[in-house]
Amino acid sequence: MIAMNFSQKLVFAYTCIVVIPLFILVITAMGLIRRSRVEELEANSEGLLQENYEIVQKNIESCSLFEQLVNRPGRLTLFFAMPEHSTEEEIIDIMISETTMLERTLETVPNIYGLRVFSDSPLIPERWPIFMNSSRTDLASLDRWEYGYTADYLGNLGSLKYESVCTTRKLEKNHKKLGYIQIAMKTSDFFPFLFKTINDFNDDYAFREVLNEKTNQMELIPITNKLIAEAHKPLSQKIMKDFYDTVYRRKQGQISSNGKILLRDKGDVRYSSWIRVPDMDIILLHTCSTEEIQRGLFLIQSAILAGLILTVFLLYFLVRYLTSRLMGRVYHLINGMKEVQAGKLEASVKVTGHDEVTQAQMTFNQMTEQLRNQIEEIKKEQNLIADTEMKAMQNQINAHFIYNALETIKMQAVIAGESDVEESINVLGKLMHYCLRWRVHTVSLEEEVDYIRAYVYLLNIRNDYVISLETEIKPEFKNIIIPKMSLQPLVENAFYYAVEPEGKDAVIRVYTEEETDTADLNSEKRSDRVWLCVRDFGKGMSKEKKEELENYLADDSYERDSTGSIGLKNIQQRLSMFCGKDYRLVVESTEGEGTLIKIPIPLQLRNNNNEEHK
Repeated sequence: MIAMNFSQKLVFAYTCIVVIPLFILVITAMGLIRRSRVEELEANSEGLLQENYEIVQKNIESCSLFEQLVNRPGRLTLFFAMPEHSTEEEIIDIMISETTMLERTLETVPNIYGLRVFSDSPLIPERWPIFMNSSRTDLASLDRWEYGYTADYLGNLGSLKYESVCTTRKLEKNHKKLGYIQIAMKTSDFFPFLFKTINDFNDDYAFREVLNEKTNQMELIPITNKLIAEAHKPLSQKIMKDFYDTVYRRKQGQISSNGKILLRDKGDVRYSSWIRVPDMDIILLHTCSTEEIQRGLFLIQSAILAGLILTVFLLYFLVRYLTSRLMGRVYHLINGMKEVQAGKLEASVKVTGHDEVTQAQMTFNQMTEQLRNQIEEIKKEQNLIADTEMKAMQNQINAHFIYNALETIKMQAVIAGESDVEESINVLGKLMHYCLRWRVHTVSLEEEVDYIRAYVYLLNIRNDYVISLETEIKPEFKNIIIPKMSLQPLVENAFYYAVEPEGKDAVIRVYTEEETDTADLNSEKRSDRVWLCVRDFGKGMSKEKKEELENYLADDSYERDSTGSIGLKNIQQRLSMFCGKDYRLVVESTEGEGTLIKIPIPLQLRNNNNEEHK
């Protein structure tokens, strides 16, 4: 026999004693309950559908009786066939007596909403609302049964123009057409089950069978209106397709007149019964949702689950109490491991006893102490490397430029002796003070812009043409924090590559550009970054040169510029260090029109590092 440890024994005992018997019991009970409820639903669906079918058949019979009443051989049909043989007095007498008879008959059948007899002969006078002339409306175009029909030709008789189910049939004598008989019943009276809800789980529907002449296939068109739609949930397309396939599935060359079907679409499951009404070319459908079953089963399952959970908890605490008495020290060691896993490296366990568990406790404490020491050493090394690299990057100042600026100021002092010398020295002092603050890694955008203004000022001293620096910095962006010396190298590049080769007055633009939220281009919602832009209007770059520069910047391998200047690669490296790998320089240049360099800066740096750069 294979020996089992404590946890295996616990799982085995728990499964055998509790889980397996209860699981079998629940499955068996739920199967029996579900089967009985399904049978009950199916029987209920068939019964309610039969009631609806009998209501419709009764209404059809009422319409047929009225048709027979009007169309029977007698005084009325004889008069309609030969009105020219009747005197004026006879015509009036016939119209009054027949109208009175039909109106009294209508009172005995309240469901009949309207009875109208149309004559094709112009000799027969109209007596509203029973007798009318066929020219009042296009009766020939109407189907034998019309749904949602309104008698618009009745003029101001609004009380007779409700939406109705209307049957229009020919008035004949000896196979000679004399006119039409139109019998109307309110839709709510003809299909009362469509306008009411039995409960939240039963729904009734009626569909017209219409032949599509283009596809030569039958289509099911629901009989509905606003009130019907409010009373019953609409069927999904999948359910309608399954229902259609079931109704028109031919067996031995015949189409079924009724049947049962289980309709489902995702969580919507319905036991359904349907029946065809051939006299009207309609199909009645009654569905019973399984949601009611699910609710009942849920209550039963909840009760069983509650008992199961209670049993599990009692067993859990009992087993925990017994095992804790035997394996307390092991649990303390496991808890210490969990604390380390959660990031609490200062965790330690109390060393007790003189066995293998004691050795594990001592080893655990030694391991956590060594881990803490190693992490501290790694942090120190990383900080030292980052600080060294940052100082090296910030120390890449153009010594040649400072030398030329000093020579220019010296010539001013020798030749002019004016106040320009003092101003030039002040500006140069600001530049040097700004550059030599080695421990400051970030500055505000406003400080960087002030620096490049001083830089351009000195450029204008040493040249015989004027460089105009246009700055458009929105006030809300002046305090955002950026890596130091981010804009000056771009202005320097614009001078050396765009302005100096031309040797004439030029403009360099420095401005901010907001980035809209790309998830909704039509909204005014701001993104989480702003673009710092430096643009010149020089000769620009060719397409090949621009692609070469973009490929160079896309290479993330570290590269220290050996020339002593701060180039685009240097800016990209520092941008990645401060802001992350997703922040990349963008170069836009058109040959003959100039170059635009854009630097993305996160807006949140305005708050997070506002004190650090001071």
